[in-house]
Amino acid sequence: MKKIVLLLIGFLFLSVVQIKNPIEKFMKPVTNPEEVSRNLATINGWNSTTKPIIKNKITPTSDWELLYCYKSGWHENTPNQRFDISELYTGIPGNRISGATLLNWVKAHHQDDIIYSDNPYRFNLLSIERNDPYNGKWVVYSLHENRINLCYIHSYPNGNQSSWLHKTEYIFQLK
Repeated sequence: MKKIVLLLIGFLFLSVVQIKNPIEKFMKPVTNPEEVSRNLATINGWNSTTKPIIKNKITPTSDWELLYCYKSGWHENTPNQRFDISELYTGIPGNRISGATLLNWVKAHHQDDIIYSDNPYRFNLLSIERNDPYNGKWVVYSLHENRINLCYIHSYPNGNQSSWLHKTEYIFQLK
C-alpha cells in the first residue's frame, strides 16, 4: 500500500513540476487565421531553402532574437480520439536571448549538447520514428541569413494506449 501511495505522489509531483521555458516571455500567440497562414508560409519557405553547412552555432556569448515558435503534431489518448496540435507564436520585437540561456535550457532537458544537423530533411522525416537518434533531442539546422531552427520532435507512434507526435520549432536570428 505504501508503494502505491508513494507512486501516486510521485506521478502527481511530476505532472505539476515542468521544466521552465525561459523563452516563453518573449513570445506572443498568433490567432488571426490570415496571419497564421502568412507566417507559416514564411517558415515553410525558410525551411525549404536550408543551408547544408551550419556556420552559426549557439555559443554562450552569442545573442539571438526569437522570430517564431511553431508547435505542431498530434496526440491520441485512445484509438480514434486524435487531437491535432497547431500553435504559432511570434517573437516580441527586440527580444534578445543569450546563447548561454539556450544552452542551459537544453541541458535542463537532460541533453548535454545541441545536435547540429546538415540534413534537415532527414531530421524532419526520420526523427518521427520511435528509435531514431534524433527523436527526443534538440537539433539545430541552418537557415539563410543568419537564422537557425532549433527543433525538438518527440514521437511515440503506434503506442498501446496512447500515441503522439509533438514537434516544436524555434526560429532564431543571430544578433
